[in-house]
Amino acid sequence: MTRRAVLTATAGMAALGSGVLTGVAEAATEATARSAAAPPSKTVRVFWLKPTDVALDQRYPDGITNVMKEAQRYYRQELGKTFTLNNPAVEVVNGDHNRAWYENTRNGDDPYWWVVFNMQQELMRKLALNAPDSRWLCVGEISAEQQNVSGGGGGGGWVILSGHDADGAAGTNGNMNRWYGGMVHELGHALGLPDSTFTDGTPMSASFYDYPNCHFNQSQKNGILNGPYGSFLS
Repeated sequence: MTRRAVLTATAGMAALGSGVLTGVAEAATEATARSAAAPPSKTVRVFWLKPTDVALDQRYPDGITNVMKEAQRYYRQELGKTFTLNNPAVEVVNGDHNRAWYENTRNGDDPYWWVVFNMQQELMRKLALNAPDSRWLCVGEISAEQQNVSGGGGGGGWVILSGHDADGAAGTNGNMNRWYGGMVHELGHALGLPDSTFTDGTPMSASFYDYPNCHFNQSQKNGILNGPYGSFLS
């Protein structure tokens, strides 16, 4: 889960949002069947997008659920309140394309973002989501990535992550604290926080690699609670 400056992530995701919102109306018919069963507002919607050539493996939705529940616990520990997950916590979305399509189809100038931007656009089209979306905070993971190229990030009410994060959540890619800390970090961006400017012991810095031995400072707590999604926490 390579991390870049939050301004890069935010700018890229904002550009994506402005580019795909025009397609939401066109996708309304496709999304209508799902809208009746949409989860309550002010919750976190979590998606695992499965490309056509990836087998359904229950370790992935189960593992992503466990990562989200640990992040939920951590936010309550740090803030005294936390976000609400749905039941089931993870919505499995069957992708329209194979892995290679998500990995190699251009979506902006930087291939770091192609996989996750392609995923986000498809989720928005299929489910009539917005970026940002005033109804939900959204987390998307996809089982696809270009090795040592694809990444992910958070900002504007979204977390978008590529294959190594999904593998980590499923328990196939190293120590789980690495993936717990990474999710806490990216959710911080989705909730409105910037990266720390140095390794300062908070999860908004490289200290998230030492999870759970990192803690939000008071300024970060205030930023979340008074931020655009502060009302989602209870």
